[in-house]
Amino acid sequence: MRVLKFLATGIIGMSVNLTLFHALYVIGVPYLAGSALAFLAALVVGFLLQKYWTFEDRARERLRAQFALYAALALTNLAVNTLLVFLLVEYAGAYYLVAQAVGAGSVALASYFVYERFIFSGRALDG
Repeated sequence: MRVLKFLATGIIGMSVNLTLFHALYVIGVPYLAGSALAFLAALVVGFLLQKYWTFEDRARERLRAQFALYAALALTNLAVNTLLVFLLVEYAGAYYLVAQAVGAGSVALASYFVYERFIFSGRALDG
């Protein structure tokens, strides 16, 4: 059940990102600023859903440290995904959408284990 919640949270985060990005664009916010704002909003929504719904972590004393780790992982994932897409397209001749699916799937799989074992388990934050 946790894996399904994890996947649903990812879909919700992507929906928040795209919906807010579009809304900001429609009201005249420059697309790069809108993209950054939408990314940040989706980051916060994703964190809250992963923490409280997917991993059912109700502890508040670690909230700031967990968010910092979550955000750092999100930025790392962005870099890793971009690198994977580049390598797959430029050197393996992969179709760009296939490369993006492989990159996104790879970072999502790795993220699940990092969330479960470190960020929302307390191991990386204790002691």
